[in-house]
Amino acid sequence: MSGKATAVAATVLAVGGFTVAGCGSSGGDSAPATGSSTASAAAEVPAGYDPCNDVPQGVLDALQLHMKIPAKDTADDGTAWRGCQWVKSNAYGVAITITGATLDTVKGKYPDAQQFTIAGRPALSSRQLADHTPRQCTVNVQIKGGSLDIFLSDNDGPEDSCGLARNIAEQVTPTLPPSL
Repeated sequence: MSGKATAVAATVLAVGGFTVAGCGSSGGDSAPATGSSTASAAAEVPAGYDPCNDVPQGVLDALQLHMKIPAKDTADDGTAWRGCQWVKSNAYGVAITITGATLDTVKGKYPDAQQFTIAGRPALSSRQLADHTPRQCTVNVQIKGGSLDIFLSDNDGPEDSCGLARNIAEQVTPTLPPSL
């Protein structure tokens, strides 16, 4: 996940008076550099759950998330993300993706990550942008071969971005198949 901070900042979608940052994007559907040992060592995106189609509409409605935008990309180290971004009107943006980055990988890069459990799965929250702004937070929930990655950007409000991201994770995580 090196380069995620840069990668997240690189794909920014202006919506109304705030910004939604796409999790893990580096400016398009780029592939890892060929011949890079770091890129070749990175895990691929686990199959078995597509946030764009598998998060039930009822969950999205309850969270008041609208305006689905596909989000997939690869960071500089070869870590890939696949999913979608949504916006909560006049509030914040969120990217819900699946990534090959494990919780150990995230914890190794962001040692200040806070650990907890969601729906019986290990999870953690971290501030992955270079400036560690309190208005942006990522929650990763363990899945087989990686994690469910929820990135929230709340550029206008005083709300606790990690609390908001954790609430979304608490709603989405039970929709993951048990086999994942």
